[in-house]
Amino acid sequence: MFNIGFPELLIIVAIALIVFGPNKLPELAKAFGRAMREFRKATDEVKESFEAETKDLDELKGALTEESDKFLTDLTEGVSEAAEETSISSEATTETMAGGEASALAETSPEEEALSSFEGETTEVNKREEPEGEKEGIPSHG
Repeated sequence: MFNIGFPELLIIVAIALIVFGPNKLPELAKAFGRAMREFRKATDEVKESFEAETKDLDELKGALTEESDKFLTDLTEGVSEAAEETSISSEATTETMAGGEASALAETSPEEEALSSFEGETTEVNKREEPEGEKEGIPSHG
């Protein structure tokens, strides 16, 4: 532990014997032994609590990993289904165009007609909102 050899230990014991005397030395050794035992016990408790917390974190990590794997699997399946639907609809469009019905695709859909009429209405509203005397880029002072 401290890298102390036998000669160094004998010197330390001899100095302690001289300083404390032969009557106090056994009591000091017992007290030192108790202190070391308490220290070891405290470090073991800290290790156990640390390992328990680490175990809880590992369980949480495992649960999160499972959740993310499940999410990614579901997402991948959804993307592949959407890709299949897209390829099926593009094949149907290709077949329709090959069948001579390309002119039907060139016609505007009801959605496109509604969108174009809506855009026309918004430009009319924007024109009505501008006062007649103001020009763009010139601030009004009034």
